[in-house]
Amino acid sequence: MAKGIVALQKLREQAATLKKYHPDWSFNKIGKKIGCRHSFDSRWVRRDQACEPLHDQSRSGRPPKADAAAQEHIVMAAQLPECRTAADVAAKLQQDQHLSFSVTTVKRVLRQHGLQHLSPVARPMLTDSHKLARVKFAKAVLRRDKTSKHRWLNTDSKIFHLHKMGRPLRRWCSPGARGTVPRPKHSIAAHVYMGICYWGVTKLMFVTGTHKQVSKFVNPKSKRLYAGVGSSEYSEVLSQMFVPEGNRLFQQAGQWADKWQLQQDNAKPHKTATNMAYIAENVPGGHFLTWPACSPDMSPIENMWAWMEGKLHKEYQPKNVEELKDSLEQIRQSIPASMLHNMFDGFQARMQRVVDLDGEYINM
Repeated sequence: MAKGIVALQKLREQAATLKKYHPDWSFNKIGKKIGCRHSFDSRWVRRDQACEPLHDQSRSGRPPKADAAAQEHIVMAAQLPECRTAADVAAKLQQDQHLSFSVTTVKRVLRQHGLQHLSPVARPMLTDSHKLARVKFAKAVLRRDKTSKHRWLNTDSKIFHLHKMGRPLRRWCSPGARGTVPRPKHSIAAHVYMGICYWGVTKLMFVTGTHKQVSKFVNPKSKRLYAGVGSSEYSEVLSQMFVPEGNRLFQQAGQWADKWQLQQDNAKPHKTATNMAYIAENVPGGHFLTWPACSPDMSPIENMWAWMEGKLHKEYQPKNVEELKDSLEQIRQSIPASMLHNMFDGFQARMQRVVDLDGEYINM
């Protein structure tokens, strides 16, 4: 049943229900309540009062051109590598099965089966060494006791843009009604570090890469200011945010305050000897296992970034970088504890999935 028919059926039922519970309400009042005309309400309320059905009766018409067997052939053909468009599917069926369907029929059948015409998601290419490292890491996590997921701080950085920078969504329309979508040439952005653990979230720290925030550290090789986050600036992130916030979170939890570990990715500023020595000296449990390269899908915080970005563009409309920062802080404070628990409780299942797929990318 089409979505429009289902929505219409619900409106009919709502009108009939409101009249039952509020017999003194007029059809105009019911119409304003559910957003329909009074003629619509009066028609279906009277049908309900006469004990007549509220659903549409079956109608006669041309039988569908594609029966169940033909629809199965269409769906199977669409999954072949050489069939990238509906026209390719129609041509393939004509060639192999001698079945003649229009492109419109093929599209309709594929949509009815929940398929969409989407582009594949681009991801970094995994080499054999990458896959081996991912499996090795996952097995090392699975060998640990189940409480280890409660005592590590998952950290990362993310650039949030003031304007949505993804590709506009496709829609069916005539060429003349295609329209345009405004897109800035250089979007205002905020580069932020954050950490999450089973017990809570650290504060945000905005770093170089944020709009009009210039690094105060000089690259010793080029003798110029760093264009991004360098080793010295990340040392400040560790000393001013990650380590104090990690101690605070685990002390408030009343557990693992003397054993918690810090996890970070393999960016060069993170892995310098100075920063690794600082972590070993100031983090009670030291550094978490070395994170494998090209593996954002294995990190729980990537799911958190996606949730925050979706909430930012859906519920907030910041107009400048300060409002963008304030919006991110409000979103951070609204992160539910249940989400953190689900992310870390499912971490071992995530690692088992990596092992089962021999190091290939996972969808978690």
